[in-house]
Amino acid sequence: MPRSILFSLLFLHSLWLLSQSNELRDALRNYQYNEVLMLLESEPSTRENLQLKAHCYEKLYSYTSALNIYKLLVDEYPDDANLVISMAECASQAGNSPLSLQCWIVADSLSPENQFIQTQKAMALYRNDNWKQAIEQAKVVFETDSVPHLLRMVGDAYLYSSEADSAIWYYCQAIAKNPADYLAVNKLGNIYLGAKFYDAAINLTRTYLENINPGQPLIGQLNGMAHYSAGNYREATQRLKENIILGDSSYTTCYYLGMSLYASKLYYEAVNWLEKAYNQNSTDINLLYYYGTALSRTYDRKRGIEVLTEGVEMIEKMNGMLFDFDRSFADAYMRSKNYNKAIQYFQSAYKRNPDTHSLLYNMGYCYESVKDYKNAVTYYERFLKTAPEGWDADQGNLVDGGTGSPSSTDRLYRYVAQHLERLKEELFFQSPGNRGKE
Repeated sequence: MPRSILFSLLFLHSLWLLSQSNELRDALRNYQYNEVLMLLESEPSTRENLQLKAHCYEKLYSYTSALNIYKLLVDEYPDDANLVISMAECASQAGNSPLSLQCWIVADSLSPENQFIQTQKAMALYRNDNWKQAIEQAKVVFETDSVPHLLRMVGDAYLYSSEADSAIWYYCQAIAKNPADYLAVNKLGNIYLGAKFYDAAINLTRTYLENINPGQPLIGQLNGMAHYSAGNYREATQRLKENIILGDSSYTTCYYLGMSLYASKLYYEAVNWLEKAYNQNSTDINLLYYYGTALSRTYDRKRGIEVLTEGVEMIEKMNGMLFDFDRSFADAYMRSKNYNKAIQYFQSAYKRNPDTHSLLYNMGYCYESVKDYKNAVTYYERFLKTAPEGWDADQGNLVDGGTGSPSSTDRLYRYVAQHLERLKEELFFQSPGNRGKE
């Protein structure tokens, strides 16, 4: 809260205390906020009393109750910027980010050129995922002052907008203003790591660890990860062991320490840390492979086989899920009449599960929809070849139409058999040498 606002509230509070009973003053001075609220029930609902009520509710973490009072006050005194600011901060604490943003916008209109309000407005836009507006609002603040934490926030906004180059620039500016900002160092280091700029990530994190705080576990972990990714397994092992000493037993640290030891062929040591990682997360395919392999190369080959089997079963399950995703994507694109995209996903789904014969029909239908009759005929014919043994297209009634969903697979086969003849005629007349013939 700005110092001027704090002084105003303290001044009002002092005036209020002069007019209250000793019982109420004592309760407030002893931080007995529930008692203060009970005593205020018998007091008139003046502005000062309502503000004090809101203050007590906030101290009791009852932000929704406090917010209801601020709403009443702001409705009565809409031009009071201090009240609007208090409501904005309370709304944020209550988890109502949209209302908080509205309040900061109002406060900005009531008190233009106020850097504190402009900064908080930018932060509120950011909390509401309005990345572009947050960036523009922050740039207004930067015209008069480069607030370090706001520089990092803009970096985050650019990162979430998939503009990594701009994010890098702002993270660098944030670190230049405040070298101790480990969050900015971590975000920038992760960008370098993701882009495979391993030396840049190593230098960035080493500079922080050597000059700022050698015991910062998040940066130490990132340094170890960067060394591992760069193939510096000994350095990675040393750094990550230091993190362990600092009390960091997170999955990421255990995993990369185990992997660094594995890459150094120190399988017995690797098993210890990969097991700790496994106990925290047994769903990582890579971990299952390397943990199982390390076990098989040491003392517990039976357990190694069990872990490797877990990995195989998980891959099989994932393949099944990927088939479902491909088919759902294909169906969505087909319904959106984006047939070329639908064909790509139908083909991917068919590769995963060639026994799903209806996919051949779907691909034929999509090719026909884009007037690629040659491929349409090919896929319809492939579909007909999957018909049950002894099936006869001449038996029974043929389905008329074809863009709908036939009631059974048998009816679909009959429709395709009938429709294929007409489509072959269309393909014949589509050929350059046959155009114009009847």
